[in-house]
Amino acid sequence: MYEAFYGFREKPFNALPDPDFLYLSKKHEMALTYLEYGLSSQSGFMVLTGEVGSGKTTLLNYLLRNLDSSASRVALIFQTNIQPLELLEAILAEWNLPYAGKGRTEMYELLNNYLLECYSEQHRVLLILDEAQNLPFETLEEVRMISNLNDEKVPLVHIIFAGQPNLKDKLNSPRLTQLRQRVTVHYHLEPLDIDETTIYIQHRLKSAGAADLNLFSPEAVQTIFEHSNGIPRVVNLICDLALVYGFAEQRRSIDTDIITMVLQDRRKMGLGVGMQEMLTKDYAGADDRLEHIEKKLNELNDNVYEIALIIRKLIKNRDALSRSQEEISLLHKRVKALEEKPGMAAYQEMFYSILQELGHAKDEHRGA
Repeated sequence: MYEAFYGFREKPFNALPDPDFLYLSKKHEMALTYLEYGLSSQSGFMVLTGEVGSGKTTLLNYLLRNLDSSASRVALIFQTNIQPLELLEAILAEWNLPYAGKGRTEMYELLNNYLLECYSEQHRVLLILDEAQNLPFETLEEVRMISNLNDEKVPLVHIIFAGQPNLKDKLNSPRLTQLRQRVTVHYHLEPLDIDETTIYIQHRLKSAGAADLNLFSPEAVQTIFEHSNGIPRVVNLICDLALVYGFAEQRRSIDTDIITMVLQDRRKMGLGVGMQEMLTKDYAGADDRLEHIEKKLNELNDNVYEIALIIRKLIKNRDALSRSQEEISLLHKRVKALEEKPGMAAYQEMFYSILQELGHAKDEHRGA
């Protein structure tokens, strides 16, 4: 959408966890150090907690990328609201172990043999349970049973729990006393402060290939910090929307007025600006957001405005159009014809990006 306008190689504030964009604040470095220590010292359970969007998953991806893949066997479980037997099956599936048709005892034997084989070959085995606060008590007890698999008192599998702050409350339950006693590493990832937020934004811009690392004014960064509470995912959301608005306004720098516009429009759409509200992936009000940008684009070029109208038609009729490939093809041809007009190349990626949000593949649009 706005990458070419601002000189980016890619979007700097993508919401997906990406270790290439990880900013290692002192807090993140400390968390990484704790986890690396746990892996190197034959520790018991390791626990990483933090608010939603604080960077736990990105940090774990960074940790995994820096492990020796030839000497490591990793199982990463994201779906954690599961029963004990389902967890055991998920772990075996992660390591491609044939568990179909086997009972619980047979599956444990299969897992134990695999862990012993890895140990004999000096392979580190790591089990990561993300969103661990969702694990039922019975499933957490199953994890403890898995940790009992050892050879001469040496644990055969390292286990990391990653989750939201209420994971600490769950682990403090009297029902999990034995498990809690085995936790040797625990780190809580705090939000960024204002200085770290500034560096974080600049780091993301640099990682995306930006030439101007001060694209966001100090006042804009301050406003972003105040409304994000220093949570990286919320910072990403505000910054990404600000760049969309800035592009629509043809603004080479992002000042407080752009940030204020983003936040006000979020309120008008009923999405709010608080941390939990900003984290909600809600596309309600997409027409209103597009209408706002559409008006700005109309000031730039009548041809751009016509494309925006076509896209609005796609949005308003997406359910019907999904059943009418012929009409979709016709609309795409109209867009393509408009793109061939002089001066339209700069806007091509923007509209393909918007079309992608509607669930249509970019390559399909180009081939229409």
